[in-house]
Parts: sequence; C-alpha cells; structure tokens
Amino acid sequence: MKLLMLCREPRLYSCQRLKEAAESCGHQMDILDPNRFMLKLSEKPPHFDLYYQPNHEAEPYLLPDYDAVLPRFGAASTQMGCAVLQHFQAKGVACLNDVEPFLKARDKWRSLQILVQHGIGVPPSLLAGSETRAKESLELIGSPTILKTLSGSQGIGVILAESRSSASSIIETLNHSGVSVLMQKFISEAQGGDIRCFVIGTEVIATMERKGQAGEFRANIHRGGSAVPVRLSKQEKQIALSASQALGLDVAGVDLIRSSEGLLVLEVNASPGLEMIEKTSGLDIALQMILYLERKIRTKPNHNTTAR
Repeated sequence: MKLLMLCREPRLYSCQRLKEAAESCGHQMDILDPNRFMLKLSEKPPHFDLYYQPNHEAEPYLLPDYDAVLPRFGAASTQMGCAVLQHFQAKGVACLNDVEPFLKARDKWRSLQILVQHGIGVPPSLLAGSETRAKESLELIGSPTILKTLSGSQGIGVILAESRSSASSIIETLNHSGVSVLMQKFISEAQGGDIRCFVIGTEVIATMERKGQAGEFRANIHRGGSAVPVRLSKQEKQIALSASQALGLDVAGVDLIRSSEGLLVLEVNASPGLEMIEKTSGLDIALQMILYLERKIRTKPNHNTTAR
C-alpha cells in the first residue's frame, strides 16, 4: 500500500520509526509537510484535489492516490494540517486519527469538557472569558495554579504560578496578547510526575511514569524529564482507554496524574511521540500502529487499495 505521513520534520524519531515499520510490512510511505499543500475544490469529480509544492522555486504537482494518511504535525500546523486531513477523508482515504477527533484533542479545553461529559475525572479546571477579572477566576480555582494555553505540546505553553498575584499577572499579559488560557488546580501530591499511556484502538499498549528534572514541574521528556516502566491495574488502564474513546481517537497518548481523589486525566495527545515510550517499554509501538492501520483500511467500507 501507499501511505502518507503529514509531518514538518521527517527526521524526527517517531517519523523515522513509522516509516521503517511501514516499509518492513511492504508498504511505501511518503512524508510531506502539510504547509506545502494546495487544496482544490472543483465542481466536477473527483472534487477534492491535492497539490504539493516542495519548495518556493518548484512547480506544484498533483499528488497520487494514497491508501491511508497518518497525521503527525505539531500544534503550530493544526489548522492547515487538519484542512489537508479533511480533504483526504472526503476522498474516502483512511486516516489514523480522523480530523474531528484530532481537532477535539488539540483543543485542551474542549477535550476536558468532553472527558467530563463521559464521567472521566480531570483536575479542577476553569476557562474565563476575556471580560472577566483574573482575581475572581483564581479564587474559584485556588493557588498554586497551572496555566495552559489552549494549544501547545511537549510542555510548551504550560506555566506554574506559585501565587495568585503572579498568576493574575500572567493571565492579564496573555489576555492582552489575545491568548486564551485555562487554569487548573496544581496537584501537589503528584510531585511533578505523570503517567503516559499509549493507546491503540481498544488496547493500552504501553505505560510509563515520567518525572520532571529537579526544579521542573513538567514531566515532559522534551523538558528534561525521565521515564520508567509502570504497571497499572485493569481499572486504571480503563481510564486511559475511556479517555481515548471519548474523543474518538485511534491512537492516543493519555497523560494521567495521581491525586488524593485517584487517577485524573491531564490531557489526551492525538500525535504522541514514540521515542521514550518505545525505549522505556522495549516494544515496537510503531509496528503496532501500522498493523492497526492495515486493519482499519481493510474494514473501511468500499476500500480499494491503489494499484502498484
């Protein structure tokens, strides 16, 4: 089969591993930057055309048919990346995470609302309108406070405000810049750690516990955190699985945090990294993703793999 990965950085570990896994299964995989696409709508079939311009000097060319698409683009490319993904979906191409679930997961506040609607516990969270005062908002959520921009990944856009005065100053600055921010209660008992669950379909494939480096409250590997394998109970794994399914994702990285009330879902990542989870678990997760994608293609109504 001919597969396409939407990613701006083909050299990333996750991209290279997925390409290797696809080729080991006999598939061909292209890796293209979603920001270099040109999408065309026309009144005559096939209605949805996709062109690609490799660089500013090159002429755009019409892309061939693909059997499936893997979205692996970052938060900064969400708008165009999802527009490209929608175009492929409209053409009937299988996607390893459809566009609507992907968009839900990328919006931190919307995803939290959906999780709570499905009875899944999250840290106390608050989103305030631009015409409200930070002081009153902070009284509702408490201090210390975690402040998060509504989009972002790898720990970027996440701030710990130790006092209400510092939190208020940060919120006012962000609001003045037109950046919406959600507030969450800081779960001190987590001690700067969280649990990453890697979900594929209806199974939690791997779990690891991440710890932030000294003086760092974020446990993300990109912020210098470390990870060790961790065993979760069947009930605890079900929390991660339920979170992924509530958003409708095929593949998800679900981040859990231990609190005095039990495990809570911090957030759900629709494009989770593979490097640390593969190295920590010793599992070939990239291959599991490709095998799952193969099954999705086979079960897709009226699927028709492109001829080679």
